Amino acid sequence: MLRKYLPLIAALMGSVAFASEDYRLFVSNEYGANLSMVAPEAGPQGEVSISGRPGAVRPRGMALSPDGRTVYVAVSDFLPQTEKPEDAIVAIDVATGEILRRYRAGGNPERIAISPDGKQIWAALEAIAQAVGIDAETGEELSRFPTGVEPEGVDVSPDGRWAYITGETSHTVTVIDTQALQLVTHMLVGNRPRDVVFSPDSSRAYASAEIGGTISVIDVAQHRVIDTISLGLDSRPVEVDLSPDGKLLYAAGGGTSAVYVVDTEKGEVAHVIKEKMGRRPWGVTVSPDGKTVYTANGLSDSVSVIDTTCMCVTGEIAAGRGAHSIEVGHVD
Repeated sequence: MLRKYLPLIAALMGSVAFASEDYRLFVSNEYGANLSMVAPEAGPQGEVSISGRPGAVRPRGMALSPDGRTVYVAVSDFLPQTEKPEDAIVAIDVATGEILRRYRAGGNPERIAISPDGKQIWAALEAIAQAVGIDAETGEELSRFPTGVEPEGVDVSPDGRWAYITGETSHTVTVIDTQALQLVTHMLVGNRPRDVVFSPDSSRAYASAEIGGTISVIDVAQHRVIDTISLGLDSRPVEVDLSPDGKLLYAAGGGTSAVYVVDTEKGEVAHVIKEKMGRRPWGVTVSPDGKTVYTANGLSDSVSVIDTTCMCVTGEIAAGRGAHSIEVGHVD
């Protein structure tokens, strides 16, 4: 989710107004054991092989380095009874598609997040109900913590202070102090929370609840739910992302083949995008300029392209088998 790193990228490059040719989309294909590389204007640009065992090894959640030039992908085994050699976090160069490094992650990493300074990697270890912090430079484990049951969504606050991890089956968000490396609390949110994202100013966090059909609004200073936004009981929200200014939240409705657009200032649904959407949108990401939203569609093996001016689907791009997550990386 590139939006949280825009201030840092601006300082490094002098501008955040990237043209579409300056970035590339990466799509993790859960059943293809690979990543699709896509140029927004030109379309598919090839694949990065993660494993030669499709159907046994699956890449799922992804995250970006602060400069947007490295994409990290969580890789795990389809039968996560114990830790397997495939359980890893893989770092890939956005411009070349070259695999730069593999990190040992522990049992069954599902989603990951990178700290704003790029020094820490945080992963939700779904099979063993833990979260792990990893030193991005050395690869050493910083610490691991108990979470709710079936942890999935992970995000690190833009100020670098907190890691939030959702627990699907316990309906919780676990709070970790990333500086002190301490478990702070577990809080109840909506039913079956799939993902969580922080606002650009780190004051709020938003957790999607797939079964509840809601977005829980969390006051980060208190680590407490202060509002619940209903998307509808049949909405099935999974991954979420924010516009660069934090005013719009986009929730992928995996079970409804829709994207729900929430006005975060009003705390209500502003748009529901269904027409021409791909089937089972699971991942969602916003372009650096906020003008385009992309979804990874697991049943149509594609990427839907949404124009945020009309809030409508304007195109579809082929991806791989079981498209799961999608991220926007910087190539210039």
